[in-house]
Amino acid sequence: METNYQSLAWNNVNKYVGMTTNDGQTHDGFIAHVDQDYVTLAIPSNEMMNGMPANASTYRQFGYYPGFYPRRRFYPRRIPFGAITALYLLPFFI
Repeated sequence: METNYQSLAWNNVNKYVGMTTNDGQTHDGFIAHVDQDYVTLAIPSNEMMNGMPANASTYRQFGYYPGFYPRRRFYPRRIPFGAITALYLLPFFI
C-alpha cells in the first residue's frame, strides 16, 4: 500500500510528529512547512525540552555581550518525501 506522505503532512501541520527515514534515522518535531518535495520539521532544542536556566544572571533579556549568542528554541530540518518511511503523531506535554 502506497502512503501519500504529502497529504498526511498537510493534515498534521503544527502538530508534534515523529518520522522515520529509509536510512534508519528518526526525527521528532513540529511540522512547520510542507511544499511539493519536502517537509520541514521544527525540532526542539535541548533548552526547550529541559527548560530555561533558573539563575537570571545566566541569560539577558535585551542585547548581546561578548560570548553571548542568541539561543534557538527550534532547529529547522528539511526531509524529502521520498526518504520518509513512517510518519506518526506523538504526544506533547508542556
